[in-house]
Amino acid sequence: MKKIFGILIIVSVLLSSIFCVNANAAYDDVMESLGLYSDCLLLVSVDNSEVIFEKNAGKQTAPASLTKVVTAIVVLENCPDLNALVTVNESCIKELSGTGSSLGGLMAGEQMSVYDLLCCLLLKSANEAATALADHVSGGDRAKFVSMMNETAQRLGCDNSHFVNPHGLDDENQYVTARDMAKFILHAMEFPAFEEIVGRSTYTLAATNLQEERKLYSTNYMLNSAYKDYYCKYVKGGKTGSTSTAGRCMVAFASHDGYNYIAVSLNSTFYDVDNDGVSENGAFLDCKEMFEWAYKNIELVAIADTTQIVGQVPVKYAKDTDYITLSPAETVYSLVPEGTQSTGLLVEPIESTLPKSLKAPVKKGDVICRAKVMYAGQVIKEIDLVANMDVKMSIFAFLGSTAKSIFSHWIVKILAIAVIIALVVLIILRLRREKAPTVGGKNYRVLNYNDFMHMR
Repeated sequence: MKKIFGILIIVSVLLSSIFCVNANAAYDDVMESLGLYSDCLLLVSVDNSEVIFEKNAGKQTAPASLTKVVTAIVVLENCPDLNALVTVNESCIKELSGTGSSLGGLMAGEQMSVYDLLCCLLLKSANEAATALADHVSGGDRAKFVSMMNETAQRLGCDNSHFVNPHGLDDENQYVTARDMAKFILHAMEFPAFEEIVGRSTYTLAATNLQEERKLYSTNYMLNSAYKDYYCKYVKGGKTGSTSTAGRCMVAFASHDGYNYIAVSLNSTFYDVDNDGVSENGAFLDCKEMFEWAYKNIELVAIADTTQIVGQVPVKYAKDTDYITLSPAETVYSLVPEGTQSTGLLVEPIESTLPKSLKAPVKKGDVICRAKVMYAGQVIKEIDLVANMDVKMSIFAFLGSTAKSIFSHWIVKILAIAVIIALVVLIILRLRREKAPTVGGKNYRVLNYNDFMHMR
């Protein structure tokens, strides 16, 4: 499963348009009815980059410890040997004093492998693990490491995110969006070590030079069946975050039955949803609700295929036809409610892109216009429509049409009339000349008797 999911991740990351598609409007009412708690939400398919639910997904907000996903990416990209030992400097711990940080109990001078520090970072959400790893990668130059984090964000197309520290403590200049967090987790999943670590609910740290063997417990309660309110059997991993400014945050990925999703919840809070006197984490609840609804209610189906005829356009100068028919450029799949039949889907050319006519020749496969795919009256996808046949040009039709077009212009008409009049005048003059008798090749006037009489 990990290999398959990893391939899907890589393919999705390579798509330049990833998560640029708006949420499926057909699910707007569904999202509203779920009563989700978070200020910013996103549920996106890893399989085809289709956004299912989206709420303030482009809003910049504090990331809290979701920052550590980016920290882990920089570490994994720059540390080929995960068994390499790192010494935790005293400054990495002291700088967090009084900040209310989430800590992993690391000690100054303690030596741990990069892998074990990543486990502290991603499972226990240990801030001193973040500073220790940052110093290890950058040689103690924290500004350099933060710069690497921001360079990573730019490279992944996460233009609405910015970082000033590797752990996620609140700062007005540190922010992400739900859409960017989905990109970050997708890229992080390319690293087997990251996928392995965030998929654990517990991990046993090996004994170090200063401490005995000890056990880490993940802050991701969606993996732990002991937390019935949060546990989701589809979830394979994720990262939590929480600060006073960021609220409760969660990014998680799920996989089941060939369907793979990423869910992001930002700026949520605690709610006593079941009136039992105990408040629940809204970020966990929202991600669980979105995953479970998706797996119970939607499926991937072909919403348009290349055999469909969805429109036609008149063709000028054509040899054997007056119209050309249009079909989808390729078979298009979308996530729609289970049981949706083709009769419930409508593919309709977009009028503003549909030409009034075409001129032959036309090649099969030429893109002619765009079309919208509609479900329940809502546009769920836009696609290209292409000519589904070759149309050859008729020379006679072309010449006839060209002549008709030329002579339809008023200037040409005036010139044509002038030419006709000139021709008529020339013909009349020529006829008169031809009627006059000639002698020796010259024209003479013939005088009769009465002419002489008048001359007298």
